[in-house]
Amino acid sequence: MSFVITVGFATEHDRAAFVEKTVPKIRGHLTDAPTPEEGAEDGLHRVGLAVTSQSAAKDLCHQIVAFLAHSKTGRVTVGWTGMAGEAQVGEVNAGAARDAEILAMRLGTAAKAHLDAEKAEGVSG
Repeated sequence: MSFVITVGFATEHDRAAFVEKTVPKIRGHLTDAPTPEEGAEDGLHRVGLAVTSQSAAKDLCHQIVAFLAHSKTGRVTVGWTGMAGEAQVGEVNAGAARDAEILAMRLGTAAKAHLDAEKAEGVSG
């Protein structure tokens, strides 16, 4: 059971630096990043991360803030799928700790709902 989060970067260099320096600190693992729908390409370089807890999802946002503090990147886009299957998106900007905390709460809540639903399906299925 895991919850997939997509993190998008402006450049391939930023994505590679994040994978090399930050991903090992995250309680989760790399997975294939969902590709954007045709016609919705935004030029972002994505990495998919699968986490298995609400706290790991929240921690990902804090790790992104730390990454932004040490890189020249000003913004990272975070995406996930909501319970009804709709795409959810948030941004973490360098120096905007409050916005990142709000995103961490949204992401943690979505992860918990998703993982609880998976558990319920496993019990009833």
